[in-house]
Amino acid sequence: MKLKPDFAPDIRSSTGEILGEHELIASQKLFSDIFSAITGVSAIINKNRQIVYANDEFLNLLGLKSLDPVLVKRLGEFVSCIHSEEEPSGCGTSKACEYCGAVNAIMESQRTNNKSVSEAFISSYINGKQISWDLRISSSPIILADQVFYVLSLKDISSEKRLRALERTFFHDLLNIAGGLNGLLTILKMGTDPEETDDLINRSEEASQCIIEEIMMYSQLRAAENGDIKLKIEQVSSVSILKDAISRICYHEVGREKHISVEENSVDIDFQTDRIIFERVLINLLKNALEETGNNGEVKTGIGSDGEKIWFYVHNEGLIPQNIQMQIFNRSFTTKGIGRGVGTYSVRLMTENYLKGRVRFISNEESGTVFTVELDVKFPEDIPD
Repeated sequence: MKLKPDFAPDIRSSTGEILGEHELIASQKLFSDIFSAITGVSAIINKNRQIVYANDEFLNLLGLKSLDPVLVKRLGEFVSCIHSEEEPSGCGTSKACEYCGAVNAIMESQRTNNKSVSEAFISSYINGKQISWDLRISSSPIILADQVFYVLSLKDISSEKRLRALERTFFHDLLNIAGGLNGLLTILKMGTDPEETDDLINRSEEASQCIIEEIMMYSQLRAAENGDIKLKIEQVSSVSILKDAISRICYHEVGREKHISVEENSVDIDFQTDRIIFERVLINLLKNALEETGNNGEVKTGIGSDGEKIWFYVHNEGLIPQNIQMQIFNRSFTTKGIGRGVGTYSVRLMTENYLKGRVRFISNEESGTVFTVELDVKFPEDIPD
């Protein structure tokens, strides 16, 4: 049994202590009136990072009508952060919390006794759906009746971050492919021998197909985030859909001078899914693996099944650093430059919110990095709208 938390202090105030602090703040009528009138999402937390007071905008985040379900909780517990239940002491005490902008802003404010501002990218599960929070969070100390509290203000920057990430990734990849296509057409225009002409035409066709694929991918991601995807469930051959995904990513720039193999013991069975969405999931996993693989390197893929579940895995030799592992599925997190990370986020969004599957990964020196997507062989009856 662990005696210490992985990051923030694990001490929690009792329910009685929280209620007393809540009543103290409510008794400060001028302050509570001003606080309630504040435009913006705000809450007051105590020294143990637990919520003791909040305005209506804060409650509206989850459609709550009263403070009762909020009191005693920490921010991550309030929004059902995926890491908030990893340790008995809750939000702030797991290994992943070291990289959370919310808890870092609070702790910095406590340490310096000054206002601290940070960006936090939080992944939650609410009513079985993946929700991503992109927030700018400030923590400011205040003293009420000789007690120190902290005003926590939240600003939703999801639209700003999402648009920036999509646009930068989309235009970066699209310009690379379009530039390559332009170069091929320029060579063709200059004139070549027949054998080279056929090869250049084929490569130009591949580049144009990649452009279409990129446009479709980001259009589909936007639709998924807005809940606008309609599923078309059909019987699909496991090996066939994997090979189709491989053939399509091989056209992409990241696939050149690299090899993708399918394990010989891969299971070939029919299963039920949306072919287009699941193929997109596989393409994104393959693309990520290829980006981390050097020239002449190999990405290994395979398929397993126990008859009820089917799983696909993508393996590359690279190792993901621990700090990146803790944030890899966050929408706005990236290792590719500002606003360049949406691949793994979209894989989880599509798989878990629409295909009712599960995405997991391991990354260590012994195994390299393996991403696995698991689905039901028979798609669940309650198909999402």
